[in-house]
Amino acid sequence: MTLEISPPVAWHVTHWCDDSYSQGAYSALLPGGDIALRRLLSTPVDGRLFLAGEAFNHDHSAMTHSAWDSGLRAAAAVTDTSARKVIVIGAGFAGLAAASTLQALGLDVQVLEARDRIGGRVHTAALGGHAVDVGAAWLQQYERNPLARRAEQLNLQRRTTDFSQPLAAAWDGPLPDINLAYEQLRQSIDRSQPLALSIERYLGNLTTANRRAAAFAVDANLILEAGLPLTQLSAQVLDEEGVGHGDQFLPQGYRQLLDDAAYGLNIHLNHPVQQISWDGQGVQINGVAADACICTVPVPVLKQLCFTPALPAAYRQALESFTMGRLEKVVLQFERRWWPASGDGYLRWYDAPPNWGEWLDLTDALGTPLIAGLIAGDAVERHFAAKTDEQIAMEACAKLAAWACAIKRNNEL
Repeated sequence: MTLEISPPVAWHVTHWCDDSYSQGAYSALLPGGDIALRRLLSTPVDGRLFLAGEAFNHDHSAMTHSAWDSGLRAAAAVTDTSARKVIVIGAGFAGLAAASTLQALGLDVQVLEARDRIGGRVHTAALGGHAVDVGAAWLQQYERNPLARRAEQLNLQRRTTDFSQPLAAAWDGPLPDINLAYEQLRQSIDRSQPLALSIERYLGNLTTANRRAAAFAVDANLILEAGLPLTQLSAQVLDEEGVGHGDQFLPQGYRQLLDDAAYGLNIHLNHPVQQISWDGQGVQINGVAADACICTVPVPVLKQLCFTPALPAAYRQALESFTMGRLEKVVLQFERRWWPASGDGYLRWYDAPPNWGEWLDLTDALGTPLIAGLIAGDAVERHFAAKTDEQIAMEACAKLAAWACAIKRNNEL
């Protein structure tokens, strides 16, 4: 049977890496960076300034509930002071968690948001009359995720994704056991050495077949997840928990949870902040005085803010150990689904060099042919530089077609 491929009729292409208010997807530790630095940066500065966000959650980072939990911790720290008037910078999940908690306790809270919308790196866009998450998409670590509990209370539609069982294919033949290869790598490499060097040495000692499997595992479970090449990753990335814990997504979008969290808050959109001043009397931000400030902007934006006085040296040094992963998304809409369907819509494509390696098929959840693809690390530059959104979308479609053809070949063997 011939695979009859049709082009997309609509698309949405993200540009998080070029967005001045995000400059990437989520935080990552550079070589030499330690998870303990996340704890340090969440410690209040002089009882006036509090940093929050997914980057500063030492239990789990790089997820929406990481930001939410960090915002709750910052709010709790503020309540230990005499502050009655608080400015929250950023209306993402960290800022909304902090603001809603403090307002419920009777504090005077203002939220300053640089964008013309709430959500930060969470954004539900419209495509073909349907809501699609073009930023964060999953309720990860579901059983311990407080946003999942709120989704249940609101009776929001949810669908489970089993990341361990994707409908997967490789460009060069039958797919090896990727999960086994990755676990063997995690248990075997020398973590006292730079991650890139350790993995290079590990791969060099494998058979050809095992090296192929391990290389695919690195592409999918490290580079695609962190959004960075191995040379820019701390070995501790191997121990930071991520997906694969009963994760679910919201077919109608994260906007439902954002609107719920923002309800009743005093949020000022289109209010970027460039300078934060504080002393023993309080803080000054955009000409507004308050007793304390909770700053929830992403790490690279935080580094660009002017603090008066400067952040303590330990904080400035800790921030240099962080960067942002490069990850983008394309959502494609078609007149019909021409690619193979999987049980829960999760697809993986192992290509060389790596490109659109991860897909979420939204067709069954939304009742229309929609599919979202993710691309990360160096592949973003290869596929995005000097190209229009249409060109990017068509190239992504071509990679989806290559995956579908590989699945078909495997089924015919």
